[in-house]
Amino acid sequence: MAAADPRYALTLFENWDCIGVRTPFAWDDVHKQILEGFGGPDGPQFRVHADLLASFEQDFDSSLQECPLGSVYIALVGMYSMRDGQIGESQQDKLESIRKQAERLSIMLGQLPILIIAGSRWPVHEALQHFRRWPLPFHQTHQTSPFGDCKQGATRIDWQQLLEVSGKWSEQGMLGLDPGEGSSEYTSTIIAALEKIAQDPSAIGDAAQDECTLGFLFICLVQTVAATARQTSTLDVWAVAVDSMLGYVPFFTISSSRWPIFQVLAMLSILSKGPEYGQALPGFQSDVYRWAGAHPVFKNFRAFGDLRLSRDEILPFGADQEALMYSQMLSRMDGLQWQAAPGNWRITASLRPGFRNALDAVMQALRSSLHPGHVECGHSGISRADCIQRGCSWRDSVPQVPSCQRKVAKRKLLLTSFVWGHEWSRMIPRFIAWMHKLKMATVLVSMGKSCRDACTIAAQAVGGFGSGLVTCWDPFLEEDSSGLENEHGSILQRHAMIHLLLHLGVDVLAFDFDTFWFQDARAYLEEIADHKKADVLMTKHLDSDCLNMGLLYIRSSAQTAKWYTKYFAWLHLHPYEDEQRGMNALLGFTKQKVSFAPEMPQLVTFALDDANEFASSRGGWLGDWHNLRFFHWVNPVETTSMLGFHSLDCRCCCVALALI
Repeated sequence: MAAADPRYALTLFENWDCIGVRTPFAWDDVHKQILEGFGGPDGPQFRVHADLLASFEQDFDSSLQECPLGSVYIALVGMYSMRDGQIGESQQDKLESIRKQAERLSIMLGQLPILIIAGSRWPVHEALQHFRRWPLPFHQTHQTSPFGDCKQGATRIDWQQLLEVSGKWSEQGMLGLDPGEGSSEYTSTIIAALEKIAQDPSAIGDAAQDECTLGFLFICLVQTVAATARQTSTLDVWAVAVDSMLGYVPFFTISSSRWPIFQVLAMLSILSKGPEYGQALPGFQSDVYRWAGAHPVFKNFRAFGDLRLSRDEILPFGADQEALMYSQMLSRMDGLQWQAAPGNWRITASLRPGFRNALDAVMQALRSSLHPGHVECGHSGISRADCIQRGCSWRDSVPQVPSCQRKVAKRKLLLTSFVWGHEWSRMIPRFIAWMHKLKMATVLVSMGKSCRDACTIAAQAVGGFGSGLVTCWDPFLEEDSSGLENEHGSILQRHAMIHLLLHLGVDVLAFDFDTFWFQDARAYLEEIADHKKADVLMTKHLDSDCLNMGLLYIRSSAQTAKWYTKYFAWLHLHPYEDEQRGMNALLGFTKQKVSFAPEMPQLVTFALDDANEFASSRGGWLGDWHNLRFFHWVNPVETTSMLGFHSLDCRCCCVALALI
């Protein structure tokens, strides 16, 4: 259904947030104005400067082309600015202008999927919620809706009761209550309506739209939000149903109704955003914010525009078959050969600082890993017998090359991990010292000033640019250079580095920062991949049969580069999806389903020994210290729930509707 909808024919890695776009406006400055309006003493203010509103009308076509979502926000605020007389016109002219603005806004909102609008940094849905009590001059003419009279009919749904409950339910949801607080009566009424539709989704769904389009739109929206907060396998069905209805129900019909549609859209929009956006919806998700960054879902909050790299940087050689073949060629080169190919390209290309820093980090780490001293095993003068007893290999004397060498991977391989936040920055020097001791070349994606500074100083202390095995990359460096000490980060940045390495022809061993390496396992993992002919190696939870993102080994090839592009683009486009659930579903390792799943190339996956060698704190550990190679501390099984939506019956969430 989604594939046939032109709204879902989206470009890979589209810059919906307009980061760095400066035509016809400096959109980053516009967004800064918006955030500043949220933190005022009188509560959140949704506004833009009057001169910008005037310029926007003059440059409307180019604005819409360069930044569609930013334009929707400005158009929305501009319409309500006209209502308050901020633009000088006669009353009759003002009324006509507002009518035209509302019609234009309806078209703009209907052309973009709600998940794209909600997933961007532009608070469009939050603004709709904010302005919902500001009646427009022609609202009274739309009190009688042409979209059903909302009287109980063939569906046997009491629409008037649902209308009364819907407002109370949405108001309660805005309070940020902890689980168990508030009334469950409202949720029960909504579930009862859902269960009636579930009896025959197609027939009863059609009847529900005829009886009460806005009521049915509310139900589908609630299910959309519930699906984003739980299992997302039905999210695409509900979201596309909502998009279809929003495509023909005018904005002003919704805004003049009593159905809390804009409130639920605002809830959807704020789900994956950080505390600075929480000010736009005071109270909502305050249960999460009360954890002060320690809540388990907090790491999924996106720093919007968080790709930072452009599409051309994420796909440095392009996205066609020729580009994949070039990545395949690079993957077959040894380290010395490889340095020349990307190196010449790096020097001759015109690069932005963020991308240049990423490439420098990769090339420095790989170059350092090739230093002969990093493979040496034992002291000068060690005998062959002692060398072998240590588990190392003996080579006949070669000038400048150690005779006794550690067992190392034959292919080009880099490790990568990611970290942000002031509290974690204290661990970075210890981490870098340990990785250097193990001789494991690593690119640490260290986001925010605290982590970036800690990484840079510690990396220089153990070797610096010449021979240091740990290098640092902060994709947010350019933003922080403005003098703001931002400590944000995004889990998506780890995938940006993994994706770049695979396309550069380098094998990847990615791992979470809350882990510990007891020994260098690179050669061992390479042997497993050789023996199993595997493209991907991952750990599992001992207490459940699913892959865990705490450790991810991927061999670079045209096939894995193509696969990861599809996975990364899907994850970027759907901020409500979980990276680990997506990996399990798209690799076909489990029966889990995700929304809007792309058609994926086939890869061979193998799960590592989680009982003895690659263990985690979930499920216990059954091995001994000699076998333990890697340990991962994971979140506790039970945590405070972030949303009241979890109380919605999962039976209803799983109804696959064929409605629209």
